[in-house]
Amino acid sequence: MAEPDMIYKMTVLELLQRAGFPMSGTQITEFFTERNYTDYFSIQEIIHGLEENRFISGEKNHTQILYSITEEGKKTLILFQDRITPAIREDIADYFKKKGLQMQSENDITAIYDRAEGGGYSVHLSVSQGPRVLIALTLNVATKAEADAICYNWRAKYEDVYASLMDILVQ
Repeated sequence: MAEPDMIYKMTVLELLQRAGFPMSGTQITEFFTERNYTDYFSIQEIIHGLEENRFISGEKNHTQILYSITEEGKKTLILFQDRITPAIREDIADYFKKKGLQMQSENDITAIYDRAEGGGYSVHLSVSQGPRVLIALTLNVATKAEADAICYNWRAKYEDVYASLMDILVQ
């Protein structure tokens, strides 16, 4: 079973390298399960192992973890790139052709919170367009429930918030 696991690991690294943007665990898993390469639980183990060994790093936002390939992961991918078959490379290219822009735009909207000094919570909200940050806000709130609500609503309402701010500030 070691060989399929090695191929899956290298495929995850190749996905993250080719993406050029952090990918969610759901997006990585979807690639494998849609093509019947492996099941959900196996790919979760692969992702966890890669993160544990520091080949990928995960950054948690409110609703998901976004994974990126590390320098160590890039070096490993170069060493074992022959494990990725031309058919897998073609599947990766097809996956990004069909879903790349959608995935990137999903990941460009972030909402996370942490405990604030002195009590309460700091909620960090942002929207990016590729490397360009369109808006970044930090709001301090009193309760975890407020922080959760803001993070939850950000994805649906960020456009309205941005438009309102622009209207107010440009006058």
